Amino acid sequence: MRVFVRDYLIPWFLAVGFWLAIWTFVRQIRENLNAVNVFVAFLLLVPFLLVAFHFVGKTLERYGYSRKDIRRLPEIIEKTHGRLYLPKEVFETVTRALMFWGLVATAVVMTENPLKGLLNGIAIFVRIFALFVLFVSMVLWVMDFPFALYKLFKGRDLSRDFLVEMIRQNLLYTAILIAVRLIALHSSYPAGNDPIGEVMAIGRKTGLVKFLLELSGLNFLYCLIGLYLPKKSRKLTALALTLIVLTQILLVWRMFTGKF
Repeated sequence: MRVFVRDYLIPWFLAVGFWLAIWTFVRQIRENLNAVNVFVAFLLLVPFLLVAFHFVGKTLERYGYSRKDIRRLPEIIEKTHGRLYLPKEVFETVTRALMFWGLVATAVVMTENPLKGLLNGIAIFVRIFALFVLFVSMVLWVMDFPFALYKLFKGRDLSRDFLVEMIRQNLLYTAILIAVRLIALHSSYPAGNDPIGEVMAIGRKTGLVKFLLELSGLNFLYCLIGLYLPKKSRKLTALALTLIVLTQILLVWRMFTGKF
């Protein structure tokens, strides 16, 4: 248990302490601290940890364990520490959950109304994830496209697991974007500088939404071609992937130059 406590449990407690320190020492946050919003903030820790443990369970399954083995997590980490990548994945999963919790919890404690704070916290993440379709495209360009061309011309298989995961991520962010668009069009909430208002502003920008949906479609097409076309023609696959990437770059260029 010594390794688990020293290298995992204590850093996780320090992550929580980091957010407590911010709430205590940042004057704008400290002025709004009260028992109710602090209680709500720590209550939010439960769903974030449940989500983290869900993904920890999936990680354990990839290494030959079962989801029920999460009860033996300290023992498993002790046995595999320094030998497998499993402990590092578990550590990063829980740490990310604590960081995300801290952001939402900070939004809650910054407002006198915990409900409004919670909505602001959710809005912050919705705004980020609604734009993550672009992030998926960039991941494909940097982490897959150059290696895909190399593998295609060397007669090697493309990374199926990676492409499937990119499809899942792209679908998730596209669904969030569509939800933002529908809510913004049918909501009377004004666009503004607050987190919710910024989400409304994104959803009402027809040009931006159209651009992201086009990019999402190209992301999906890229992954679909990478999964199935190499079986028929590797040269045709390389050409198709290149054309898709060039089209995406052109779209992004148009976005940053404001030429929708």
